[in-house]
Amino acid sequence: MADKPTSISEAANRGTSNSNLYVNIADKGTGTLAGDTVDSKLVKADRLLSFSEQMIREINTAAENNLFSAGEIDASWVYIEILRTQASIFAQNSFLQGSCIGPIKVFRADTINGKYTVTEEIDYTDCYITKIETTAVSEEGKKLDTLKIWFRFTARTDTLFFFDQNGNAQGQDVSTVDFTKGTLKAAGGGGGGGPAPTPPPA
Repeated sequence: MADKPTSISEAANRGTSNSNLYVNIADKGTGTLAGDTVDSKLVKADRLLSFSEQMIREINTAAENNLFSAGEIDASWVYIEILRTQASIFAQNSFLQGSCIGPIKVFRADTINGKYTVTEEIDYTDCYITKIETTAVSEEGKKLDTLKIWFRFTARTDTLFFFDQNGNAQGQDVSTVDFTKGTLKAAGGGGGGGPAPTPPPA
């Protein structure tokens, strides 16, 4: 991943990126969207060029053991890539100082009834930036300076908002994992299109 620019970054450098992902790093961004046709959650969010995460469950798969263990869940470092803006300097300083920051919020946004609306929100709390990498790409007269960030977290809440064909809010599904408490929670229905629930305290 660190050896060459990601395909999304290359697409952005060519002016062909149509990513609908955004990230808010502890409200320190300058924001790339504004106006009455933009969800208020995106005001401090920066364009997200690349995003990746992984969670695994360690299990006992020994054939001679009749009692299979469900094991434990572990999360990888979350990887994001952003342009080098105000948020990138905050992230860099947080890394150098070893500061606990948050929340870091990842948004997926879609146009609904003429308004750019958040349709998914992932909240990470108590985050430590574990690795940073600066990348500068110049191609065909275009230049893209980005900061790649890897971070760990203690809790993660993923909220998916549902809308019907007419753009009316239909509810939300929520998935939460808190590694400090070893708890998992899933909930659905109710509400709809509103703010994500507050992640559990660390």
